[in-house]
Amino acid sequence: MRKLLVVVLLVLAGCSSNETPAAVPQPKVDFTVAGKKVTAKPFIYCDVKVEDCRRDNAAMIKMAVPPNTPVQVTVPREVADTPWSVVIQYTTAAGEQKAPVTVGTFGPGKETTFEAIPPDAGAQLQTVEVKQAGGVLVEGETGPEAVTRAAWSLQVTA
Repeated sequence: MRKLLVVVLLVLAGCSSNETPAAVPQPKVDFTVAGKKVTAKPFIYCDVKVEDCRRDNAAMIKMAVPPNTPVQVTVPREVADTPWSVVIQYTTAAGEQKAPVTVGTFGPGKETTFEAIPPDAGAQLQTVEVKQAGGVLVEGETGPEAVTRAAWSLQVTA
């Protein structure tokens, strides 16, 4: 675990710059459902040190996703070359609201795609979010955790 954190920090340190988030082109993430693709800008985007952040709630995209339907997530290389994760929120077939849960976590340079699948029969996804780690760690419940640098969101509509 310590080796991974050191590697993550070194990789992210090499990516740092003095440019503000607004000056750097912001990567986009694709969400695909049953062959239909939508592209999202980040709704949160910070510099690698997570000191200068911008929020754009209008960047959260909406799309109809039927129950039991997976969402394919595709990230660009500049996201895949850093630690990133996929977080979902859903309701069960009985209508019970579930708390957000991380369903995929990837190290730098590993994956560029992930399929977010509803965990239970009849479950309805509500949100699918991609989170890119920044170069800052905080003490979490189970040890050091990376602070989110950028986030992209698909909001599911009926």
